[in-house]
Amino acid sequence: MSLPAELTSLLASDNNNGGLLWMKAHADVAEMNKIARSKGLAFFHLEGQRIEKKDQFLNHAAVAMKFPDHFGKNWDAFYDCLTDLDWVDGKGFLIYFDHTDAFAAHNESQLETVIELFADAVAYWKEEGRPMTVLLSGQHAPAGIKKI
Repeated sequence: MSLPAELTSLLASDNNNGGLLWMKAHADVAEMNKIARSKGLAFFHLEGQRIEKKDQFLNHAAVAMKFPDHFGKNWDAFYDCLTDLDWVDGKGFLIYFDHTDAFAAHNESQLETVIELFADAVAYWKEEGRPMTVLLSGQHAPAGIKKI
């Protein structure tokens, strides 16, 4: 399975400023990781098929993104870790949160919170001169996210 041309072009660009994106189709995780690594980006995959609750999301994010042991498992701590990432090597970051539908079906407001925090983190890293691209995928596009 190949990646959408728009995503491949964005990630391969030397002018990647990051962003918050959504696509309906599931992306090839290995291919995303390969492209990210070739551009010096740290890659994190948040597999959402079984994420239905806030605590499940936060636990999965903490493991997938290797958050420090002192991670507080709340939204403030999640944002703090997203805008720190000192433990991560890379010129920027690519986060892929797929299968968002289970979370949306059980806790739509919590998914909206995640999206807001990701958007704020993308803006933070843009100001820092390091791209953070967050790609979400699922059957239902959240409002306000660029669709590819």
